[in-house]
Amino acid sequence: MLPPHEPGDETIAGVYAAAAAAAADPREAEEATVRAFHAAAPETLDPERVAAVAVRLVLHRNPAPAFARMDTPDAEAVALCRLLRLDVDRVAALLGVAAPEIRRRLTRGLRAALPEPVCGA
Repeated sequence: MLPPHEPGDETIAGVYAAAAAAAADPREAEEATVRAFHAAAPETLDPERVAAVAVRLVLHRNPAPAFARMDTPDAEAVALCRLLRLDVDRVAALLGVAAPEIRRRLTRGLRAALPEPVCGA
């Protein structure tokens, strides 16, 4: 049995899965996962916060194509809401911004993710 502050396999896998979904390269997701766990305070390990850190690290370094089309703050909002299934208030708290700003970032990010319209002439 792991001590209470040590992450279990399920927690590690969940954090990696979130980072991998946001990353263009699985090696980036692995590195971000390791870095996020190292940065976490072991006695207060919050898997949701660790996953958010890993996802944000990937988005700043080598985001998946869908996220690469977005400005980084917008990609963070979209990824944390969509990949981690966090609500707007939780994302706002994690990013240190107001909830209305997160809603604006979500709108901008999702619009940026739309494919360019193809016009037939």
